[in-house]
Amino acid sequence: MSRSQRLIGALLAVTLALAVPAWARGAESAAQELAVKYSPVLVLEPQAKPCGPGEAYRPTTVNIVLGRQDVLLRDPRGRVVKRAPTARDLWGLGPGYYLDFPGNPLNPGCGYERQFRRWNDGRPPSVYAHVATDALHPGKLAVGYWFYYTFNDFTDKHESDWEMAQVDFAASTPAAALRVGPYEVDVSQHAGGERSGWTDTKLQKDGTHPVIYDATGSHANYFSAALYLGRGAREGFGCDDTRNATERLHSNVVLLPDVPSSAAAPYAWLAFQGRWGQRDRKSVV
Repeated sequence: MSRSQRLIGALLAVTLALAVPAWARGAESAAQELAVKYSPVLVLEPQAKPCGPGEAYRPTTVNIVLGRQDVLLRDPRGRVVKRAPTARDLWGLGPGYYLDFPGNPLNPGCGYERQFRRWNDGRPPSVYAHVATDALHPGKLAVGYWFYYTFNDFTDKHESDWEMAQVDFAASTPAAALRVGPYEVDVSQHAGGERSGWTDTKLQKDGTHPVIYDATGSHANYFSAALYLGRGAREGFGCDDTRNATERLHSNVVLLPDVPSSAAAPYAWLAFQGRWGQRDRKSVV
């Protein structure tokens, strides 16, 4: 990120802060503090050399794919709607729309890895966080953490990969959650997932941060280093492998608002319901 981009981002943050009442800024600060305090530490298999064995991708922000001339936005029939789409272009689009990166995901070679390194340009790993409550579960609160990878290099190879973890609290506000601490952690694994109590022995922690082992290639999340067989029928038979995961990532936390109401709002891409990568031709209607 350039110095000018950092300056624009800082000015935008100040502008938004000044537009929010003091009491709301207090709640926002507590939410940010909560999200940072319990953000997961990802453990990945290190890659000794580019295009060699190990995990090639790191969680990043969607900004690295938006506004690029070689990224296309396509409609449900596969027709190009926009080249170099921005967050504003994605706002409000339905499930049939999708982004199309350069390359063939079914025969990726090392192209997507080189692409990620070029697009990411040395940025540190990042995780999106969102604080949520549910009227059906009063007195409880969850912090959802979303990890975005530009490619999934597993048996079901595909452009873009969203994974998640969640930390749960028996509290109704972020400030209260900071006082009582969490009671559970949930992680994504293909079409399913796994949970652990905060005090369960299977959950490792780095201070207040839950430790999550990231399977090489698939980015499925686990609580320990092991070989996991056949964890999802949709992916075909495969082995999620975290046995060589030793590299720990402490990611920058980006706190997200609720879904924005206009294309001009910050994080307008949150209202995009389409796919973040190329669809298989057979699924194009």
